[in-house]
Amino acid sequence: MSSSSNTTLRRPTEAHGGRNGFSESFEPADKDHPGDTTLRNVRYAQWMLEHKGVPLPSKEKLRQLGTEKPPPPDTLQYVDELIRQLKRQHTRDLESLCAFQASELRQKMLDHRRCIDDSAYMDIDESYPDQVEFKEALRQLDKRMRDDPDTRLALEDALSKLRYTYVKALLPLIRRRRALRDRDIRIRKQRDAWFPQSIETYHDITERDVQLRVARFLVADSKEQEKMMDKFGWAYRRVDPLRTAYKSNAEFRTEIQDTLKDIQASDPRKRVNKYPTFDQPLPYVTFSPLL
Repeated sequence: MSSSSNTTLRRPTEAHGGRNGFSESFEPADKDHPGDTTLRNVRYAQWMLEHKGVPLPSKEKLRQLGTEKPPPPDTLQYVDELIRQLKRQHTRDLESLCAFQASELRQKMLDHRRCIDDSAYMDIDESYPDQVEFKEALRQLDKRMRDDPDTRLALEDALSKLRYTYVKALLPLIRRRRALRDRDIRIRKQRDAWFPQSIETYHDITERDVQLRVARFLVADSKEQEKMMDKFGWAYRRVDPLRTAYKSNAEFRTEIQDTLKDIQASDPRKRVNKYPTFDQPLPYVTFSPLL
């Protein structure tokens, strides 16, 4: 996080360390004498219902929700899509919240302007302390409204609550994605460490890349085979049976070699260029200009 962003964030108080202010209960509000905080929370609750509220589903929808459905796929692609959807929704929520806050602040400033403008042209008599005191009170009120620390804190509170709900939903998905990635890496390592023990087992391989990896190992020289064994964790006792069969079985050896030849022929990087190339530029003739 950059230093410029740190200056715009409200830092938590050390006295509240280890506590979750979003989940702890607060004293009930006085309904008969609501304060600014209560009124502000009511307005944000109205925005929440308008922006994120869901209408009551129909009877048909409720029946569909009551039916059993297959569980969602527990795959890395599915979790990645959930994270993308959550981030897009959070962006829309931020845009809506900022628009709501701007509208609220604008209306507050308009209301204040209507209250204060007339007093700006009021002539007072300095000999009357009440008029002087009244004019000074209006000036202080105007200054407080322009600084408006309460409104700034209210905007930060609403943003903090929205971000808290977003992070609370995002963190489990990030943990699940990390676990799925670790699982995929573990499965890939287990698959890479597997090596067929016989010609029949080699033919039973369904994954093309695994079959080609084994074929490349069989045709490689001893030095290259050592590198592949170190890379994929193959032990000598696992590769020796098929390697012996490759050396002793001419038909299997021809099959392996033909497989790799077909791969090289289909690879455009390995194709022979049918068109001649010239290292030197072709000679050209110059003509004298027309007179």
